[in-house]
Amino acid sequence: IGFENFFRVIAYASPVGLISAVFIYSISWILRAVRLESLCKNVGAHVGIKELFKIYISGNALNVILPAKLGDAAVMGYLKMHGISIGMSAAITVQCRILDVIALVLFTLPSAILLFPEALPEWIRFIIIASALIVLLPIAILLLSRCMGSENILKMIPELKTKSKHLHLFAEKAKEAYFGYLKIASEKQLFSFTLLISLFIWLLDILTCYEVSLAIGVQVPTSVAVLAVSLANIGKSAPATPGSIGIYESILAAILALFGISMQLAVPIAILDHAIKNLFTLALGVPATMSQGLSLYELVRSYEAQKH
Repeated sequence: IGFENFFRVIAYASPVGLISAVFIYSISWILRAVRLESLCKNVGAHVGIKELFKIYISGNALNVILPAKLGDAAVMGYLKMHGISIGMSAAITVQCRILDVIALVLFTLPSAILLFPEALPEWIRFIIIASALIVLLPIAILLLSRCMGSENILKMIPELKTKSKHLHLFAEKAKEAYFGYLKIASEKQLFSFTLLISLFIWLLDILTCYEVSLAIGVQVPTSVAVLAVSLANIGKSAPATPGSIGIYESILAAILALFGISMQLAVPIAILDHAIKNLFTLALGVPATMSQGLSLYELVRSYEAQKH
């Protein structure tokens, strides 16, 4: 599209519209903290909303900087620092991710059916099927546990025969995470409440993108915005790049272009939308990481050392 055209579009964007987008997005982070608090309370941990906000945005800031969703591991570590076992911390973190995917699928399906009444494009069908499988896996585990009993399912797994203490410890923690996940996923009231919050979180994420498009002067149809942002965020589930930079923008711009928005406008919308979200996360998440007693430099250096 050309850098000159890109910067021209950005330069003429409405500052008020962009500030509104930041404000909308900030509310979604408050809801993320509320959701995390609900899950923590269910396991008997009482951590303040402010602290949970710092924990969650810190982990997501690390996800922007480091690949492979390493920030999620940091969230588990932070929760452990607040008295939640590592297995239960893993279960809570995984449940947050699953709730996100379920909410995004619930937004994706009706908008996709509305916009593609005859047949879905192959690549969109692939993303939807992949996300549906992610959702169905924990549901299948939950149903099997109810039908067969969780202990019986564990007996079906071959016993780990090794002298390695680390592998045995990992197996024990994985078992603890399994039982922890069953506990929080089996609570119907908790699941309904946290799923409702998740729907509001992603609705605000969609509205953020919609506000960015208005700031640039583009009226994106509501159903198109819903599908574009939902699919782009599902695409972010694959930890291919730090912060899924490039993946998110490509999917979002492609959907917008499919429905008549020129690439000269679709690409700036996608880049600006993701930039606002990532910069907000970094602006609050990096200081939160420091306040947790972790050095960002040490984390990056540790990751680089592991690569070599």
